[in-house]
Amino acid sequence: MSKHCQSCAMPLKKVEDRGTEKNRQRSTKYCKYCYQDGEFVQKDFTVEDMKELVKEKMMEMGFPKFLASLYVRKIHRLERWK
Repeated sequence: MSKHCQSCAMPLKKVEDRGTEKNRQRSTKYCKYCYQDGEFVQKDFTVEDMKELVKEKMMEMGFPKFLASLYVRKIHRLERWK
């Protein structure tokens, strides 16, 4: 089971943070914001779109821009983007 979403890198600390498969079981790889009912929510996203979204969300949460930029640098290495 992944400790971080393999689409956006969000920490998956709680079961409720995980997305759902078609059979309603919790995903072992993806968060609830990226993956629902066995499909990606942002189907047409590129890795660059995801990096921008994550950076914006982190800054909304109060993270400094430089930290948000550092955090998204490795998103392209996650399973969804390989």
